Amino acid sequence: MGKETPFTDKKSISLQVMICTYGQDGLKRIATSAHPEVEGVEYLVSCQIEGDFTIPKELERKDFKIFVTPSKGLSVNRNHALSHATAPLLLISDDDTDYSAKGLQSLIEAFQNHPDADIITFRYDSSVSKKFYPSHSVSLSKIPKGYYISSIEIAFRRQSIQGKIWFNENFGIGAMFPSGEEDIFICECLNAGMQGIFEPITIACHNGPTTSERNLMLPSRPQTKGAVFLRLHPNSWPLRMVVHALREVPLWKKGLTPSPISYCKNWINGVITAKRHKVFRKS
Repeated sequence: MGKETPFTDKKSISLQVMICTYGQDGLKRIATSAHPEVEGVEYLVSCQIEGDFTIPKELERKDFKIFVTPSKGLSVNRNHALSHATAPLLLISDDDTDYSAKGLQSLIEAFQNHPDADIITFRYDSSVSKKFYPSHSVSLSKIPKGYYISSIEIAFRRQSIQGKIWFNENFGIGAMFPSGEEDIFICECLNAGMQGIFEPITIACHNGPTTSERNLMLPSRPQTKGAVFLRLHPNSWPLRMVVHALREVPLWKKGLTPSPISYCKNWINGVITAKRHKVFRKS
């Protein structure tokens, strides 16, 4: 069976932007972010909330679909959104991400130009933090040094993922390990034989700090690194741990992170915890 094409009918929905949020304040953040009306694009909101809630008037649009769930945890929320998705193309999003019509149209065109790609990652702009991006298209199986993937940069074909790959609910905000869900997700997709590429196309703007930037001093950051690297590099994680700890030295000297020794101890604790709880066990 061939891959679903997003251009079979101009009036149909080609792309759904899956926005995950939590509580009434999360809905308000979506309402104050930029979500342009674009032909073929729909915004699918998954909101974790209990009790009464009010949908902001800004979201009472024909191109918005809102689903609520009493569950907790970001990866649980992403899976809830994925289970309700129906469009050929899906984009992962957060509740404080701004979009432009040009960026979303460029995303759709990228999948048209790469019919064999199951996953394409993109760029986002930020006035708060600066990321390194490759200057040209690269395979996700050969990610260059210094480049890492953020959740809001990931888009994929629904038929390649839905019902086959899910977000590991042990990772992400509200879970045992509060980040790293995107790394595990991409790893599982590539290990399943899917084709993934990075395209140097800017699709969004996000000016808030990343989870990692907010958690520089928390033990959970290296603990999560340990768990993630256990999955990504099961044989070489000890050596990679040492390399990462050495990279922490300049931050440690500035008082921004714990000592490299503490970093390694927490990394190892993350590995032990992941093994003990069998977080990568197949269901």
